[in-house]
Amino acid sequence: MLNTKTTILRMPITNVFGQGDYSVTLHLGSEKSPVNLLLDTGSSTLVVKSSTYQAVLDKKLTPSTAVQEVNYGVGGWNGPVIYTNINIHEHCHHCEHPQNIAKNPSMNLSDAPVALVHSAKQSKTFGAADGILGLAYHHLNKSFDFSDYFTEHNIHPALSYPWPFSDEVSENLASFKKLMWKYPEHDVTPYFTLLEQQQLSANKFAIYSKRSAININANNTDKTPALELAKDPLNKGLLILGGGEEQNDLYQGEFQSITVEHDVYYNVDLTSVQVGTSNPITAAPLDQKHRKGYLTNAIIDTGAGGIVLTADIYQQVINDLIAYNSNFAQCLAPFKDMSAQLTGIDVSELTLSEWPTLYFNFVGEAATTTSAEIIVQLACKPETYWQINTPNNNKACFRLLSQLPQWPNQSIIGLPLLNNYYVVFDRSVDKTGVVKFAKQKE
Repeated sequence: MLNTKTTILRMPITNVFGQGDYSVTLHLGSEKSPVNLLLDTGSSTLVVKSSTYQAVLDKKLTPSTAVQEVNYGVGGWNGPVIYTNINIHEHCHHCEHPQNIAKNPSMNLSDAPVALVHSAKQSKTFGAADGILGLAYHHLNKSFDFSDYFTEHNIHPALSYPWPFSDEVSENLASFKKLMWKYPEHDVTPYFTLLEQQQLSANKFAIYSKRSAININANNTDKTPALELAKDPLNKGLLILGGGEEQNDLYQGEFQSITVEHDVYYNVDLTSVQVGTSNPITAAPLDQKHRKGYLTNAIIDTGAGGIVLTADIYQQVINDLIAYNSNFAQCLAPFKDMSAQLTGIDVSELTLSEWPTLYFNFVGEAATTTSAEIIVQLACKPETYWQINTPNNNKACFRLLSQLPQWPNQSIIGLPLLNNYYVVFDRSVDKTGVVKFAKQKE
């Protein structure tokens, strides 16, 4: 039952600052500086680049001795942990759907942890966004207490802010990580967890989205300012903090629930992938050597603009698509190279009505602990695993990718599948939660 102190906030989001990944606007510090933060269920840290959030003006800022570093596989950063106010309700008053917003919403936090990135090179990790809002669990939000380091090196003040390290030291992420692990480690409580712990929000949130890449309509180009692109309805979405199922104007039918196996990432068990009516492609369990760090063979990741499949599943999906229609080979060939996402192919080469639906099968939530394993099947339509009018008008991109060479055999289930559904991350169920999927209302 929802605590009477909690509020359900329905917040506008856009995909134009993160090249398809969605961001929400929060306000930081005494100056309530607006920052556009990417919504990422694949990480847990609230991090901002210092060029947008001007820490020197923040009268609410409290420095600490803690240091953080996060590597996302593609890009990463390090920097100090500071504490300040995080404010959201002014932004919500301008929401296009105010019916679910209290007259005086109160999800504002004081003395909340924020990581800062001062390196211009590392800030490129966020694209045109100002940082990342990690929505996963506390295990991914590690920090390291550098008190002893500051004493040993006569650093005054003995604090991580202002950042005492040179770019030469801090921009080598691998060596800096080795340095961090010499000092005491503790988890930082993530932003959304703080909302729940302080009884400001129920322990759930939901995301409504349409695309995994920016829509460039006939009146725009890839050089059009982000704020202009954000006016396009296809580039908008919604984040619901503290709610989900009550938003019945966003979905139809019943929810299907996938079990979250561990409260680290939103770890799920993928059983198979199927191309149309082809035979299911079995998803192998995660390699034993990776289970301690990665836990399961798939995660649900709102911060992924593509669906990243293990190399063997990806290759079989490509084979099955070409077996379905040999003409597909010409469309797919450029996307063997990641750089094709920056150019796309001409829309004229693509007839979406000819492409099959892809099906992803997961272990679902059992009705009781003694029930047999339930398999939940989710559909990914051609309109979402292909994105038209991106990266420019009348271009198209294939949004399925093969795993990175250094990545374990874990599939990353990103926006192309989530775009087909209204998705509720309900962390209150059992110990680790469920992710619920319902068809979007048409």
